[in-house]
Amino acid sequence: MSTARVTAWRATVGADDAGSGRVAETTHPVHVAICTPDGALVAHAGDPDLLTPLRSCLKPIQAQALFMSGAAERFAITPAELALACASHDGAPLHLETVRGLLDRLGLGVDDLMCGAHRPTDPDGVAALGAAPPTPLHNNCSGKHAAMLASALALGAPTRDYLQARHPVQALIRQAIAALVPEGATRFSVDGCSAPTPVMSLRAIALMFARFADPSGVPALAPGLAATYSAMRAHPELVGGRGVIDTRLMRSLEGIAAKRGADGGYAIAVPATSDHPALGIALKVESGDELARAPAVLAVLEQLELMTPAARFALRDLARPERRNHRGLVVGAWEATLTLGRQ
Repeated sequence: MSTARVTAWRATVGADDAGSGRVAETTHPVHVAICTPDGALVAHAGDPDLLTPLRSCLKPIQAQALFMSGAAERFAITPAELALACASHDGAPLHLETVRGLLDRLGLGVDDLMCGAHRPTDPDGVAALGAAPPTPLHNNCSGKHAAMLASALALGAPTRDYLQARHPVQALIRQAIAALVPEGATRFSVDGCSAPTPVMSLRAIALMFARFADPSGVPALAPGLAATYSAMRAHPELVGGRGVIDTRLMRSLEGIAAKRGADGGYAIAVPATSDHPALGIALKVESGDELARAPAVLAVLEQLELMTPAARFALRDLARPERRNHRGLVVGAWEATLTLGRQ
């Protein structure tokens, strides 16, 4: 039986302070789908047909509007800017400078970003902001929104309503989704940054990322997908940031492109090797708990035999994250239990 869960346990002690074991405090079911570019479901855990909004896992696909609109060529979008269009960044100075540079080249400003504002999480970003209020530039989606504005300008479309479902930029994104997944997307929700985000099955998301890894079956999108993949691989620090799982995975594992989404979502594109075809991995922590996500992702990669000894060492803290109390004492850990069902 294919099952996956992450348990947060806490150590127990006796009255004499002698360690006496541990107790499970919370348990988080996890659902996984793993597909090849031809749509075959090769492995799964839980419900591979679970429906979920893609959230930020969609960003590499949303970035295809840059190529479909002609914006990538017209505005000479750099690999760094393309990586940032796929990013859920943590507001480090490098992230802000890159987005601001693109906006300046577009002749637009921070106020044109419709993503809303939140404080950065990068320590240098926090220090640089100080007590000042954050701006939309600090939003982790600001690179994606700058890219959407570039696409709007290239299309000669209005920039003020680029997030509306009827806008030509959003229509291009729907076309990209339909090209990658035969059934496309018929239901959409609103993301944290106010952009439309499709509701799709994990199986469909896995297929999308398998074709991201090997776009030969979607020739119209292949150049843009390949450029996006290369940009993410070349600039993992822009896709996430210091300590962010996306950045750390791409630095530790050769060839993969990894992207997290809010509320426990994750997607990975794995290129083909002599041992396996290209793979797309889609994962959802049912509770949405993002602390439970990293050990689940690492457990899937272990079961697929994609972890190298060097990566296993570099990512060991993500495989079994410690739980600490307010004094910094280690009081437990997160642990994943996973059995993949093979097709």
